[in-house]
Parts: sequence; C-alpha cells; structure tokens
Amino acid sequence: MDKIKLSSRLLKCAEMVSNGTKIVDVGTDHAYIPIYLMLKGKISYAIASDIKIGPLQNAIKNIKKYNLENNIETRISDGLDKINENEANEIIIAGMGGNMISNILEKCTWKNKKNKVFIINPMKYEERLREFLYKNGYKIKKECAVICSKKVYSVMKVIYTGEKIKTNPEEKYIGKMKENINQAEKAYIKKQIKNLSNHLKGAKSNNQSEQEKHFENLINKLKNLL
Repeated sequence: MDKIKLSSRLLKCAEMVSNGTKIVDVGTDHAYIPIYLMLKGKISYAIASDIKIGPLQNAIKNIKKYNLENNIETRISDGLDKINENEANEIIIAGMGGNMISNILEKCTWKNKKNKVFIINPMKYEERLREFLYKNGYKIKKECAVICSKKVYSVMKVIYTGEKIKTNPEEKYIGKMKENINQAEKAYIKKQIKNLSNHLKGAKSNNQSEQEKHFENLINKLKNLL
C-alpha cells in the first residue's frame, strides 16, 4: 500500500504535533495529516472534520484505504462547533485564510483552551491573524516558514493564555520567525518586505506621511534581519 506523502506545508504542520496526543484536523479535506500521523504512530486518536460533505467523503475513502476507521473519526463541523472540549489536545487548522482561522478561534466556546495547542497554517492574511492572536489572549510559541509549490507560508504553534500581548510592530508581519532565520524564513521576510513596499506606495500616492514613515520603518527593520 502506498504511503501518504504530505506536501512540505502539511509536513511542517505534522512535525509540530506532539507524540501520543489526540488531534482534530479542521478542514481536513482528504484527511492526509491524520492518516500520516496515525501511520507514523505519532498520535493516539484523530477527528477529521470538514464543513462540507464532499471533502469529508474523500477523507472517509482514504481512511478506509488505510484501515484506520477505528482510529480516525470523521465529522461534519463548522470549525470547532461540533467538536467537544475533551476530544482533542491539539487542533490543526491549515490551508485557510487568516480571517477564517480567526473566526474559528473566536467562535470556540471551550472553557479550558489553556490546555490546548493550536497548530495553524494560514494561506493569506497572516498579519491579520497574528494581530487577532495577540489581542485575544493567544501566544505564538513557535513559528517557522515553509516553501511549498514556489510559495512561502507560515506555520505556527499557538497556545491560549488569556492575556493580551503587546508586541513590536514588525511581529505582526513576521511573528516569531526572527528567532530562527533559515532559507525559508528569509524568503518569507522578503515576501513581507514586498507587501509592505506596496503599502508604502499606496501611502505615498495618498499623501499619508505618517503611514509612509510607519511602513518605511517596518521595511528597514525587516531588511536588517536579512
């Protein structure tokens, strides 16, 4: 039987999962991450959830292919709405926009989120997601970049503390990446410099002098990291 091969992006998410834990994979699609982790013997139980029946049918097909019906449960759920608090220790939310991930976390009603680990991979709007996390009691414990299909993404390991976090302005754009800068992190920082340069052009064209200074300062700080 063929082994599950994860993309570099999904593999980075899987690497952040703790040994022996129970997971929920939100927006699981084909259930590649739970199947991979179960076959590796890294997790004890998984829920593969999705908001639509179509992707979940793909997941069910793959789970049956690897004879993991007793180890991986599938469930229709809008984010974490249908996931009980005690069913998982670690929650993977990968392959969505930062706004959608923020909405999923905001709607989560679990009382003991402090016992959970969130492994998050936004496809876009990472700045908005980090801003939401910092303002809503979440702490980014670890973050790294990963290059996948010639694009560069962020993968974060996040916990809930309940305390708002004050950060430097550049952390909204690069999070914890400055703590360990390798090739992928350099590519990510360059991407953010390009995004900020576009913001700077917009500020200049609209004669927004304060915004100009803000973006110029951020660009210089990110360039210094390289």
